[in-house]
Amino acid sequence: METYFRTHLTGKGSEKVARLTYGRHAGKFGTRLLSALTTDDLQRWHRDIATKPPTKRGKAMPFDPSDPVQVRARRASANRILSSVKAALNHAWVNDRLPPEQPVFWAKVKPFAVGDGPPPRMLERGEVKRLLDVASADLRNLLMGAFMTGARLSEARHMQVRDFDLRHKTIRIFQAKTGKTLLQPLTTEGEEFFIRMTKGRAPQEMIFLKDNGRPWGQSDADKPMRVAAKAADLEGVTFKTTRATYGKMLLLAARDIELVAKALGHSDSRVTRTHYAQYLPSEVARAVAQLPRLGITPVR
Repeated sequence: METYFRTHLTGKGSEKVARLTYGRHAGKFGTRLLSALTTDDLQRWHRDIATKPPTKRGKAMPFDPSDPVQVRARRASANRILSSVKAALNHAWVNDRLPPEQPVFWAKVKPFAVGDGPPPRMLERGEVKRLLDVASADLRNLLMGAFMTGARLSEARHMQVRDFDLRHKTIRIFQAKTGKTLLQPLTTEGEEFFIRMTKGRAPQEMIFLKDNGRPWGQSDADKPMRVAAKAADLEGVTFKTTRATYGKMLLLAARDIELVAKALGHSDSRVTRTHYAQYLPSEVARAVAQLPRLGITPVR
């Protein structure tokens, strides 16, 4: 696992999360010899993770095993950890780090079927304004950059002045999660915003800085975001809400799922369709209206 984290995930946004989640659940399972493990061992470990209460800052949180929503969430978490372990073992196998006679036992372990989760929280235009109105000045700039580009927090906080291309009216977004680089077009409003944020500044400077002049850390926005959401009377709002809201607004403007998937950097449109198709009900209605009449005579 350590080799996988160090050689395959280094520099990717998922590295820290993968390390933490695996470390939290590895326990005695993570100290056993690989040659002593079986399919049953990995399946049992996977199932056990799904039955443990979630933790926050090392403390166990309330968990009701009879609540299908909570059960689904725990199973989804267990699946993500299983995916990391299987990816690490595959990585070792491909790179000849395992004994030739080592059985590929992990290939038989299947994740829980959890179905699609609830769509992410998305804001209306009025809610966006309420949030921006009550946010601190430095958080407001960070939020505006995210609302105008669809960037994740980790991507927005790493934006440098040189990433803004005034000539082509784009902002460069490096997606650590996927390794992709997006050249995101900007609206006129977005262009004006980034002109203000970058004017007279050195190319290598971070665009978004905290009030103390320092760059944003990954967790620095958590508390200000909670304070702003509470002041704006908005429930379920986190920084992830900005990206989901951007996708929703783009879909309503373009009416094109594939285009939204491309703008968000999704590898395919499946996830995009799952989260945003609800905002295209009129497309279905128009198609249904074109169905031919069946010639059915009402029974009197």
